[in-house]
Amino acid sequence: MPTVQELYELWAGDSELADDLARSLEPRSTESLFETFAALNPQPGQVLADVGARDALHAIRLARTHGLRAFAIDPMPFHYELSRRAVAETGMEHAVEVVEGAIEELPLEDESVDWVWCRDVLIHVDARRGLAECARVLRPGGVMLAYVTLATERLEPREKRELIEASAISEESFHPESLEAAARDAGFTLRSVDRLGSEWRQRMLEDGAWDVSDDLLRVARLLRNTDELVERHGAPAVSVEWGSNVWGVYQMLGKTCPTVYVWEKHA
Repeated sequence: MPTVQELYELWAGDSELADDLARSLEPRSTESLFETFAALNPQPGQVLADVGARDALHAIRLARTHGLRAFAIDPMPFHYELSRRAVAETGMEHAVEVVEGAIEELPLEDESVDWVWCRDVLIHVDARRGLAECARVLRPGGVMLAYVTLATERLEPREKRELIEASAISEESFHPESLEAAARDAGFTLRSVDRLGSEWRQRMLEDGAWDVSDDLLRVARLLRNTDELVERHGAPAVSVEWGSNVWGVYQMLGKTCPTVYVWEKHA
């Protein structure tokens, strides 16, 4: 720990550390997730399940890029309609089938797909059931690519509790140890894990695609005016707004860690 004198001397002086921190570390962008999938060498005609597809844009892109057949699966009727519209607008009806269903009970036959793509899903569900279902529908030797944001040791207990409540997170699924154990128990072998940390967020800031100051300003206004906002909009809306605005900030601070897993089903 520096003394007070050392502290002020460091603040006042020129700092090579400051110069180092001013230089970009050339962070990867969100495109790296598609590059990771491409490196796995998918083949034309193989079948992919996009589990938690939202608007099906990922399923459409993967099917088009690699010549795959794809299922765009999501449990929400709103996302189902968005997916149907996107598939029709892109003319991909021949390659992408939109299916309403949840990861805990996938509406697919046993050993019917070669790939599972799963982004931003596992922490919101019972990951043990979800991973077991993904293993069930994969053919032996099939691969699951999962992007998930996990808690780190920097996330304080109260912060974790508030984030879990605000963002509909399953506490057990929020920790790397329990998630990785669930994957092993489901019959998966870990091929690779890429702990991205704040890398994507750094790139968003450098590209001007995300404004952290806007999120921080919203958090500050929310904390200053919580009671009135709760009275006007309801506690659930305020909680969700808080969670949405600290999500990226916590990634930047290392309190949560976006992570990419590549799991292979035992042959």
